[in-house]
Amino acid sequence: MLQILFGGMMGLSLLYGLATGQGEQVAAAMLSGAEEAVQAAVAMAGAFAFFCGMTAILRRAGAIQALGKRLSPLLSRLLGPELPPDALEPVLLNLSANLLGLGNAATPMGIEAARRMGGNGEKASNALCLFLVINSSSVQLLPTTVIALRAAEGSVSPGSVTLPALAATAISTLVGVAACKLAEARPWG
Repeated sequence: MLQILFGGMMGLSLLYGLATGQGEQVAAAMLSGAEEAVQAAVAMAGAFAFFCGMTAILRRAGAIQALGKRLSPLLSRLLGPELPPDALEPVLLNLSANLLGLGNAATPMGIEAARRMGGNGEKASNALCLFLVINSSSVQLLPTTVIALRAAEGSVSPGSVTLPALAATAISTLVGVAACKLAEARPWG
């Protein structure tokens, strides 16, 4: 759906530029935008590769499993008895990546966690719904992706978004968890 929306906006912009005799400026802007997108992607690739590598090292060293044992009571209490034991590690990896602001690195782990929590696939469990809410709101202790983007664009203080991002994501997560727990207590259907 978004591809159609963005494709339509770009097509209309291109047609408008051509219709108003600004084809040269439109072509220059398109090339400039593509160049900036590639530069930003390359700048972010280093941070992304670093944190993906660190996650792999921590996993192989057993740190994720150790963290899982420590956080298991909290996650089990929060997500409830419907949390399958084999979903704990991908849940932890997903939440860890989100805490570091690495949404792209968190996605594969979030999909794996959701797949393991999905059960028979007919109806989403309360644990899966709550996990999706927490994953979507994703508390960010360190908004790495945003900081990398701001640094790539030459921001004087790329890390200045850390506190506002932490506050906003913590509030959204608390509201989401509260809404889920309320819906759990008072089922809709």
